[in-house]
Amino acid sequence: MSTNAAFAGPVPGGRPGSGTQRAIEAGELERWYTDQRAWPVRRDECGRLWLEAGTEFDVLEVPEAAGRRALRRLIGYGQAALAPGPVALSEAAAPPDAAKLSVPGRGDAAVRLAATPEADEPGIARCCFFVAPGARDDLPELLDWLDWGGIDLGLRAHGLGDRIPAPTPQRWLHNPLAVPPEVIALLATIAESCSRYALTRRAF
Repeated sequence: MSTNAAFAGPVPGGRPGSGTQRAIEAGELERWYTDQRAWPVRRDECGRLWLEAGTEFDVLEVPEAAGRRALRRLIGYGQAALAPGPVALSEAAAPPDAAKLSVPGRGDAAVRLAATPEADEPGIARCCFFVAPGARDDLPELLDWLDWGGIDLGLRAHGLGDRIPAPTPQRWLHNPLAVPPEVIALLATIAESCSRYALTRRAF
């Protein structure tokens, strides 16, 4: 394994853009998640790896452009209280509902706070902000408190009973070894970035 300069630990597969990237096996990636993060990992019948949300983290998922903008701003603040945790780039969106699989017999389905067609438009990737567990259930109330309630921001939240595809190393945008922060620390910046993105989309 090699050390990715963006992260505080070894990442299998090499650093994006370094010329040292290599294909990694699912077993190697699974070991990395269990050894480095102790996150719940499951394989499906096709051998694809999934991370189970709700115990170690929840996930706030937003359109890629909005997520990248929010991440730049959060890092730019330079304040520990507003520091982002792990952030990954999802695969390009699958048809609706295909990306919202839940683990049988556990919890509720993913909370979707979006109605815009582009939220699930095939070919558009999304940013996944890993935050402290419980964020999914708190999100509607927090958005109301921040005066974003009832506004279509293109957000989707994953919590207990949900799972997301395990990001490969090259898809991590920000430290996968960071502690997932409380969602309230990030939410105002993420919501504002999502609003700007939605307005830009509607303008064209």
